[in-house]
This record gives sequence, C-alpha cells and structure tokens, in this order.
Amino acid sequence: MRRSRRRRTLGLTVTACEVRIHAPSWTPRAEIECYVRQQHDWLRRAWGRMQARVPHSPAESLAAVRYLGRTLSLDLRASLFVDIRRHGDTLRVHAPLDADAGALIRAWLLERAERLLAWRLARIAQKLGRAPSRFALSDAQTQWGSCTRRGHIRLNWRLVQAPLALIDYVAAHELAHLVHLDHSPRFWAQVAELCPDALARRAELRTMSTTLFQV
Repeated sequence: MRRSRRRRTLGLTVTACEVRIHAPSWTPRAEIECYVRQQHDWLRRAWGRMQARVPHSPAESLAAVRYLGRTLSLDLRASLFVDIRRHGDTLRVHAPLDADAGALIRAWLLERAERLLAWRLARIAQKLGRAPSRFALSDAQTQWGSCTRRGHIRLNWRLVQAPLALIDYVAAHELAHLVHLDHSPRFWAQVAELCPDALARRAELRTMSTTLFQV
C-alpha cells in the first residue's frame, strides 16, 4: 500500500508482481479495505490477465496471430526486405533471418488498429450525435478504453484482435461517457441505445480478455 499527501482518491494498480493500493495519507484503513473488497472482481480479472502474460517460447508465440476475431496462421519467410501481408487466414511475413518477427507482427497489428478503431468509433459517434474531442490508441495492460472529462477517448490497440461486435461495444461504452461520465443506470441505458446487446458483448469480451492481453 502506498500513501501520499498529494493523492485525493483511492486507486489500484496491477503489475505482474503485485497489486498496489494507492491512497491519500489521511484515509482510514477500514475505508481502504472496503474499497479493495468492492474492487475484488476487477482485481481478479486484472491479475489473471497479468499472470497470463508470462513469456512464451518463440515457436509458441509465433504460431498464430488473432485479427478481428479470426486466427491467422503465420507463414515466416526469409527475405532481404520486410513485407507483411494477409492472405485469407494466413499472415505471410517476409523478413531478414535476424529480424524480430514478433515485433514486426505487433507493428502490423498496431498499424491496422489505428485505422480500424478510429473508423468504428466514428461510426458509433455518428449514431450518438457527438464525437470525442480527441482519439488515440492505448497500450494499457488492464483496461480496454477510457474517456476523460475533456472528451478524450483512448481505445486499447489490442482490440483489433477481437471481432467487430466487441470493438463496437467498447467504442459505445466510451462514447456513452461523453454524455454520462459515470456508470449510473442512465449511462448503461445510453450504452444499450448505441449497442443493443451490450451486456452479452461485455461478457464475451471478459471471457476473451486474458487471451487478447497476451500480445
């Protein structure tokens, strides 16, 4: 537990080694313990995702890649120049023998995530009638998206591995925060308006989260 005079609210950070509790220096321990108990389910999921990020052997980690809900087999070929292209359910990677194929594939996913997530966000924003003041990709380890009071929305680039339906759910969730910056019943009603089967998609994303965060 880390206390600070500058901190004003309680918070949690999950790493691969520990769970850190951040608290204002004056907060009673009983209040902190109550807060942690309330966050139990989130902590369990976040800790599970972090523990799943144990490094795999090169052969295992490069066996396949997920993209928009599909599993693409990898076809690694030696080449003087880098070239990565998708052919149906195969991702063909041409690269020098000493290249980091994992880093190249990650860069390929990031490039597609930037365009695709912005497109899905704009599509649902049009339905809402409001757009974020700024959009950026996130590399967060425990959350899929965020929205600030200024209307800045960030979506985790790893979402590009998930089906479009789940990407749209996260986009709808964050866009709903432009109207209700909380998780009140009115907020969830707004999410449901943008994404009618939001609860089912939310449950499916939670089931897939551990796998998607391994990248």
